[in-house]
Amino acid sequence: MFFLSFVLFSCNENLSLNEKDVIKYDYLKPFLISNKTDFEGKHNIDTEDFEFSYEVVNTKRVLNEIDEKAKRESWHKRNLNTNTISYSKEIEIFKSELSLVVVNIKILENDNRIYFEIK
Repeated sequence: MFFLSFVLFSCNENLSLNEKDVIKYDYLKPFLISNKTDFEGKHNIDTEDFEFSYEVVNTKRVLNEIDEKAKRESWHKRNLNTNTISYSKEIEIFKSELSLVVVNIKILENDNRIYFEIK
């Protein structure tokens, strides 16, 4: 009985996330670029977090482009380590209520894919 309860409460519901789903969130536009391929994503409906990734030709150039767009949109940047950048911003997701949105970007060595985690 304990094991069954543990399994039921620990499972998270993940749905596939498409690029068109991410585009609906205007505040995430700085993190989507036009020259990307192989978009993949998932949305955890229990925690309301989502993740997506895509491949690019030049990771460094794309990160610079994202950084410029994020600055224009007043995102706050923090370099967490050599492979992870974090952007945060308070956004009015629900009317008259600000929510802190955090976008973590992870880059893996010798990988042309950029990984995004939104909380």
